[in-house]
Amino acid sequence: MRGFWIIVIVLDLVVIGGSFFVHSPYFLLNTQLAFISSLLIVMGSFYGYKKVVQKRSATPGPDTIDQIEDRFGLYEEESPQEAKELFEREKERVKKGGALKHFLPTSGAFFSPYRLVGYGVLALMVLWLIGRGIFEPLSFLLGLAIVPAGTMLYALFVAKDQSSM
Repeated sequence: MRGFWIIVIVLDLVVIGGSFFVHSPYFLLNTQLAFISSLLIVMGSFYGYKKVVQKRSATPGPDTIDQIEDRFGLYEEESPQEAKELFEREKERVKKGGALKHFLPTSGAFFSPYRLVGYGVLALMVLWLIGRGIFEPLSFLLGLAIVPAGTMLYALFVAKDQSSM
């Protein structure tokens, strides 16, 4: 996680440094307000999903490890016909509302107060900038892109190096 923060801060410093070469007086303000909003949304999502995972791991069901490793019994000996029947049963289960059944336990993270506050801050920042007449869409989008770009760089370079250790 430390590597993520380093990458995001370096990207933000690059944007701040680049703002001195842009002739718009509100470029820096737009990028930084968008960066803060984006960071709040991502951190809110992280904490929301973290709570869901902690809640699920605190109350394990029967054979939780087996459910994770071999949920559909794929490692058991079976004929191709049985595998085809399993596939058809799962397909029917999803059609009958199985997807909603899997969505509801994680909907707490989707509707996390932290995440909603982040989106609220984002909306308020946009409205405030528009109300003052200083909203610049391109610089705002650049500020929003810092955190996702940092996440992508972290996943491509840093996380890959740590997983090979």
